[in-house]
Amino acid sequence: MAPLLEVVDVEKSFGVKVVDALCLQVEQGDALGIVGPNGAGKTTLLNLIAGDLSCDRGSILIEGEDVTRTSPDWRCRRGLARTAQIPRPFEGMTVFENVLVGAVFGAGVPMSEAHATPVAVEALERAQLLSSANTRAGALPLLGRKRMELARALATRPKILLLDEIAGGLTEAEVLELVETIRAIHAGGVTIVWIEHIVHALLAVVDRIMAMSFGIKIAEGDPAEVMASPEVQEVYLGVAPE
Repeated sequence: MAPLLEVVDVEKSFGVKVVDALCLQVEQGDALGIVGPNGAGKTTLLNLIAGDLSCDRGSILIEGEDVTRTSPDWRCRRGLARTAQIPRPFEGMTVFENVLVGAVFGAGVPMSEAHATPVAVEALERAQLLSSANTRAGALPLLGRKRMELARALATRPKILLLDEIAGGLTEAEVLELVETIRAIHAGGVTIVWIEHIVHALLAVVDRIMAMSFGIKIAEGDPAEVMASPEVQEVYLGVAPE
């Protein structure tokens, strides 16, 4: 059986190479964390997987289907969803209306509003935001906006959820709250690929970590072993090996 998500020898340059011959496999049920210093190519990799950027070389496959040249909405209909590093709500719409958009145009074929409504409600419940359903999205605090990003992505019925520094900017207490929500989402059957600088948040959820530096995979495996490796500590934590 093909992996749920496969990245094969993917490259991307912007004058300089920011993702370099990178390979990655994600199986159903995985929770993969991706770490690395600023400029390592992490968000670029996520954008390549989601279709927001095109690959210069290599392939992206979802369940064995080559989606390398397809649009983000095509990939969404194949079960791939993402959250944005900076939340981008339709600020004049309610939280429910924002999430309903994801439900109507998500995986599979477009749904009627009537059929999409229970899907949106369930997504709000899973993101712990149902109590704010009728709030104007632009009035949400940062944690609420992060939760709405989660809910809107979940409403597309994803098999794979890409999280781009979703804990960034939150207080420690808010990070812990969000971690519990993400842990529950993963336990509910959603495969997760999560980029995050707040490493303890990742370690509370993921079962595997990949470390990047200058667009190259430098380590992958057990989270504790990867974070303890001398090479990762040198490039990510700034600690030179003895």
